[in-house]
Amino acid sequence: MKGKDVLLTVTGHANNVDEDDGAMRLTTVGRLTGKKDKWKLKYTEMQPDTNEKHHITMTMDKGVVTMMRDGAYGTNMVFEKGYRYESSYQTPFGALDMGIYPTHVNYDVQEDGNGEVNLKYQLDIQGQYTSFHDLRIRFQASPPR
Repeated sequence: MKGKDVLLTVTGHANNVDEDDGAMRLTTVGRLTGKKDKWKLKYTEMQPDTNEKHHITMTMDKGVVTMMRDGAYGTNMVFEKGYRYESSYQTPFGALDMGIYPTHVNYDVQEDGNGEVNLKYQLDIQGQYTSFHDLRIRFQASPPR
């Protein structure tokens, strides 16, 4: 596939030890490229309080999902069920050690540009458990203009 414009709905939910952070929902446009068993999804998030843009690149290949996020709060994450991944989380105040442990990694991408990604994972910062996340990204091919 050369590439298709897609409409994305990103829904996230985080549960902390003591409280529920509630849900996050974002609707945006992106670009899907790839074929059969290797896909790349690119989109942009905008922080509502600062209007800062973050470019997200998500790659889906052989059951593994990788996510790269640039900007002031940049990070790289690898989601492979049952495998812990350690990285750093960039902030304007410096880098923090970050670990993720995925308990559910699933994606389904169709040649027509429709699909979804479902991720559930435990997050820790600086070696301390912070929350459990449930992230769902649904996308559908945008009609040609």
